Amino acid sequence: MRSLADSLDVLLLLLACLASFARMLASYIISLLIAIFVGILMARKRGAETLLMPILDILQSIPILGFFPVAILAFLTFLPRNIGLEFAAVFLITTSLLWNMIFGVYSSIKSLDPNVFTMAEVYNLKAFSRLTYIYVPAARASIAANSIISWAGGWFFLTSAEVLSSGSEGFKLFGIGSLIMDLYGSNRVPELNIAIATLFTTIMASYIMVFNPATNIALQRYMLLGCSRVFHYIHKFITAVWEYLVGLGIKLEVKGPHSFIAAFTAAYITLQPTNVIAIQTTVGYAFITEFLVNFMLSLSRVALVVLSSLALTVGIAYISLIKGWGSIIALMGEALASIPAILWWPILSPFIDVLPWLISYVIFLQGSIWYLFFNVMLFGVPKVRNEVLELARVYGIKGLNYFRYILIPSLMPSIAAGALSAWGGAWNASIVAEYFESGVNVVDLGGVGSMLSKFTYGGDYGSVIHTVLLWALMIVTLNKVIWSRVFRLVERTFVVE
Repeated sequence: MRSLADSLDVLLLLLACLASFARMLASYIISLLIAIFVGILMARKRGAETLLMPILDILQSIPILGFFPVAILAFLTFLPRNIGLEFAAVFLITTSLLWNMIFGVYSSIKSLDPNVFTMAEVYNLKAFSRLTYIYVPAARASIAANSIISWAGGWFFLTSAEVLSSGSEGFKLFGIGSLIMDLYGSNRVPELNIAIATLFTTIMASYIMVFNPATNIALQRYMLLGCSRVFHYIHKFITAVWEYLVGLGIKLEVKGPHSFIAAFTAAYITLQPTNVIAIQTTVGYAFITEFLVNFMLSLSRVALVVLSSLALTVGIAYISLIKGWGSIIALMGEALASIPAILWWPILSPFIDVLPWLISYVIFLQGSIWYLFFNVMLFGVPKVRNEVLELARVYGIKGLNYFRYILIPSLMPSIAAGALSAWGGAWNASIVAEYFESGVNVVDLGGVGSMLSKFTYGGDYGSVIHTVLLWALMIVTLNKVIWSRVFRLVERTFVVE
């Protein structure tokens, strides 16, 4: 058996890791730009807010495979295969990074004092000046904190974007995710372990050297473990690039909007049409019945997972407050949150035949809990008032009463902020939690995620689209019936004075 210790395989491993990291970085930058634009638009334009808010609620609950037909039609139809696949992968990863970043920017701008905008009108600040001097600084802390969650979400679905099958045709991109699945499929256990360790090291290095220090600075709370010395140089580079772009933008703004149009249309790509994919568009009673049965099965799993995520998060917050282990707990969360979803099947492969539901539960939990975890650890725990904790100690409030009257009311704003995203994350995870296929195993646990996966891998794009549309309809209904009432109850009940 060949070992990854020889120079060629080490180089292959490092190149694969670099390729995946490049896709992640491209997806993050795209997500950041879209989040800033859409978040500001929703916060400042009532019509955009009314239109986009329900759409975003739906989109964040649609798994990455639900966007697969869009990616294929948008990129493989008009671009050469290799280029189209890269664009499609970046697009799919972006769909797992984007949504909570948009909501973060939106909430930050929405909470600004209206007098700020009045002053902007008085001083006649133009659009770009408002962006650079009002909107981005206001959203800075939210962008930093939500970037941690988004970065983990991108790695979570990385393999799903690098290894896709559609009918008789497979789509596989060179990267650490696809390499790990190849090693797993060929049962090369030592090399598989080294590849997973390399991926894990890369992810943790990105947190420690970039995201954690950035979040500490933005939140002005040094609770995350990070290497400030390395980040200092990264920050200097980013600052220099930002200042250059700001200066360029202001110059173009002074010259007028036509300069912006000229700047962004100077380069263009000529699209060459290739193969166009035909999609069938018929939905029958049997299909709807099958969907509803599988949806209810997935719904029961999602509900269990969200409740489990809430209970675990509150318990972790309690330990963090009592023991003061917030930094270590947050770092452990970052490590676990970034493990690609599909890797849990090979990691827990000894249980795949006897306890496949246990692996499925772990993956569901992975897709859900971190939205709650990071919201509570970054925003909730640091803001629990010392006076409240001291009163609990003085009056000897312990046990369930401590959770009911002290901890949960104090954390409820951050719990509410993470709960809906955790709900969407659990639905996203269903595509890899309910169905897994490799050269070694096929596991099908049923559910709407399993349906979507099998339709995608079978190249049945019509059924994929129908499943996604019905899925969106059910999510809208549940959000209106359940989540709107939950948030109203939270607003009326959980207030800490």
